[in-house]
Amino acid sequence: MLGSGDAGHIIKLRGLPFSTTVEDVLDFLRGVNVVNGKEGVHLTEVRPGRPSGECYVEVLDQIDVEEALKKDKENMGKRYIEVFSTDRQDMEWALNAMNQSENGFDGIPNLSDDMGIVKLRGLPFGCSKEEIIQFFDGLTVAPDGVHLLYDYTGRASGEAFVHFVDKGSAQEALNRDREKIGHRYIEVFPSSADEVRAYGARDSGRAPASASASARAARPTPYDRGDGYAPRFARGGRGFSRGGNFRRGSFRRGGFCVHMRGLPFKATPQDIAYFFKPVRPVNISILYENSGRPSGEADVEFDSHEDAVRAMRRDKSNMDHRYIELFLNSSPNGGGSGFKPNRSFRTNY
Repeated sequence: MLGSGDAGHIIKLRGLPFSTTVEDVLDFLRGVNVVNGKEGVHLTEVRPGRPSGECYVEVLDQIDVEEALKKDKENMGKRYIEVFSTDRQDMEWALNAMNQSENGFDGIPNLSDDMGIVKLRGLPFGCSKEEIIQFFDGLTVAPDGVHLLYDYTGRASGEAFVHFVDKGSAQEALNRDREKIGHRYIEVFPSSADEVRAYGARDSGRAPASASASARAARPTPYDRGDGYAPRFARGGRGFSRGGNFRRGSFRRGGFCVHMRGLPFKATPQDIAYFFKPVRPVNISILYENSGRPSGEADVEFDSHEDAVRAMRRDKSNMDHRYIELFLNSSPNGGGSGFKPNRSFRTNY
């Protein structure tokens, strides 16, 4: 259970050794008043048994926040630790996402096709089980019937299985194909108990006991596949873009945008969306040089000016080992500040 600290008195530690315990965190924060002692420290995991290297700590007041911030870049063992302030919404989003990361395949009793099973593709980053249930409003999703899928890094793949109380509900669920959650079109496909088991076995490292070859085959995530709802490579001139969008790099007029600089060249839209959690981007454009190589920059659009401003809290944070600079290009009326990166091509998400 979360502690009773004020919403503004939350700090976040990043760069923790994977062996870090709650006691290690309290020792590192010696002199800082942590709400409810051990209960005020929340270590997070990207998936069960895989620590994220991050934790949230509820502290007593603003004085304790400032005292904790003095420990930024101090060492825990051989690792230097980043310390910064955040808020309760950020913490609760991370903790909820961690709780949802347990797919629960082994917890489905007597899994069978009689339940009626569908698969979703194209889910927004950070999509919750509750949002998926709401997407199927009017249909009866089985208890614990939403199973979010994750890639090998522990990040959401944008896919989920949903099973219903009967086949009729699952058949009707297919009519929700191409409807939206947030700004994302959701694809709904018929699925089967064998396919769910195959994913569950793959997730645990076991070979599926009984599944067709097609179910065992690795499927692309919604951010890899080549259709109208995901990036596609399109050649053009001396560079290229995805989605067939070939244009000079600049912010879209009227958008609520943040420009990123210093990205790892291998950074993907998934990495960028994860970087900004819990704020959700609505569009991610990775910028490319004339040669077609990533420039290390990107434009990220949000749903509102408030979201863009909140995203700026991540300025000077790291992605992998790279230090990321952020530049705000948004105003309350939707206009940009006029900043335009001197880069050539982009790939839109």
